[in-house]
Amino acid sequence: MSFIRKIFNGEERSVLVKKNIAGSVLIKGWSCIVQLLLVPVTLGCLNQYEYGIWLTISSILLWVDQFDIGLGNGLRNKLAEAIARNELERARRLVSTTFVMLILIVVPILLISLWFVYNFDLNAFLNIDETYVSNIRDVLVVSVSLVGATFIFKFIGNVYLALQLPAINNLLVVAGQTLSLVGIFILSLSGREVSLLEIACVYTVSPLLVYVASYPLTFTRYKYLRPSLCLFDKKELDGLFSLGIKFFFVQIAGLVIFATSNILISRLLSPADVTPYQISYKYFSLTIMLFTLIAAPLWSATTDAYTKGDWEWIKRMMNKMKKVMIAFFVLLGVMFAVSGLVYHVWIGNEVEISYMLSFLMALYMALLIFSTCYSNILFGIGKIRVITVVTVLEAVVYIPLAIFLGYKVGLYGIVIALILVNLLCAVCNKIQFDKLSAGTAHGIWDK
Repeated sequence: MSFIRKIFNGEERSVLVKKNIAGSVLIKGWSCIVQLLLVPVTLGCLNQYEYGIWLTISSILLWVDQFDIGLGNGLRNKLAEAIARNELERARRLVSTTFVMLILIVVPILLISLWFVYNFDLNAFLNIDETYVSNIRDVLVVSVSLVGATFIFKFIGNVYLALQLPAINNLLVVAGQTLSLVGIFILSLSGREVSLLEIACVYTVSPLLVYVASYPLTFTRYKYLRPSLCLFDKKELDGLFSLGIKFFFVQIAGLVIFATSNILISRLLSPADVTPYQISYKYFSLTIMLFTLIAAPLWSATTDAYTKGDWEWIKRMMNKMKKVMIAFFVLLGVMFAVSGLVYHVWIGNEVEISYMLSFLMALYMALLIFSTCYSNILFGIGKIRVITVVTVLEAVVYIPLAIFLGYKVGLYGIVIALILVNLLCAVCNKIQFDKLSAGTAHGIWDK
């Protein structure tokens, strides 16, 4: 007990970070288990081809889910600043303004998305054999509509992030994943053929139910943040958008790189090839999930420290994160060494995954961990001009590079393209942080 008390002693900000990391480790640990179980359970309902289609559709849904013009992350930083300064009335205005804007944003997004679904040949676009899945339009209509509704209420997670409670945000996410797992498992026990439409419904309605249920619980506990239409304030939009739009470009650029991979694989190769790619991704991405839960509390804590001019605390945290990063590199090496055995135990012999694909995916995750180690601190400080420019550049380069390498070396080429484009951002993140911490950042490096 004395050891535990020693760990959680120290200044208030550091203690809060430690408590959230501890809580997040438990929650994300369960999340990792759920993510792993969802793969074989879903494969028990769908064949490899259908599962590949669903993974590709999930990538498309990410576009709807992330199209908040950066408001979520803008709220996270601005709300953290307002709370740090004890400006509680402004804090509620920020939450209210964000909530109203999300409603105004989601309506046109849904209309445009549904128009696209009804007016394009989706089977041709996604290279889907209609004999396997004949109702792809229905699947997308239902999925897009439910994800659009979730889009509005998901800002609750950003409120908890601003309160330096990322563990609660993680809990909301894993609760939705768990509900999905339970629903898919029940479908698998039905003894009948499960349709892709049913799988889509379970996956997309589960997080919506969690966020809707969390709304009254959150704003009963934090009444001073409860959103109200009457508190919508146009003046707060400048602050939210000036920072938020930078986050938006980073989000969209990252989305182009991440979400289009499945679509490119489906079009260049086959929907069936999406499955081994995503299974290897899910396996090795457990490391970035765990690393992110450790790094996530630093975002809003850094905002608090930077607002109060406490650069020494920021430097101490970065030194600790570097040691954590090295430990994760070792973990990735171990995971690669045992990947063949893990795949066999996890999914049996249904899907074949080569060691080369596993090696490239492990290398890709190592690069993401290195980049995230620095980017979370930069996000908290709000100095993201370099990240914005670089990620947009990466997004522009990625698709033609992935197409070229995909034609040349197939599935491996897609992952190699991911590694190459993310290398630039990883290097720039480190350079910018070093300049800022040394007080030598000028021009774009200080914006």
